[in-house]
Amino acid sequence: MKFTGIVKTFGENSLMWETHIPIPDTIYIKMVLLVKDKRIICTLNNSITIHCAMIPKGTFHYILLNKELFKKLKLQLNTEIQVEIVEDKSKYGMSISEEFEEVLFSDPQGSLFFHKLTPGKQRTLIHLVNKVKNSQSRIEKSFVIVDHLKKGKGILDYKLLDEDFKNFKKQQKL
Repeated sequence: MKFTGIVKTFGENSLMWETHIPIPDTIYIKMVLLVKDKRIICTLNNSITIHCAMIPKGTFHYILLNKELFKKLKLQLNTEIQVEIVEDKSKYGMSISEEFEEVLFSDPQGSLFFHKLTPGKQRTLIHLVNKVKNSQSRIEKSFVIVDHLKKGKGILDYKLLDEDFKNFKKQQKL
């Protein structure tokens, strides 16, 4: 479904991460009948496609725009943007790197722990790997995540995971 949206923020003193596009009620009502968990694929200005969610706020729903996307599209507040949204039929609600997928495939126990996490936690971990540009670094980050889950018997602790990333880097320097 296509619509023309307006780039908004939640207040005059808002941070950049509060930049969003309100979804017209008529579009939202049609989309919510199609999608099971409000996950959508959104194409902005016919140029950039992202996996995202229809997020509720009071009486309306919106698509969140991060700072990088805002800059990449050269957007400004209160300007129009062309939006096309479709159901996200991907397994995780976002694309997963080949490296992370392969690490999960090669470690059945780690994969089991990963797949027992909530979809939101799975997406967070996938994002942590996806945002790394270098393939070797994606592999390493994937192994650290899987080892963390195995060490914690499936419990995800972001503080400890961050420590695991730091410890891994320290070991690599030795």
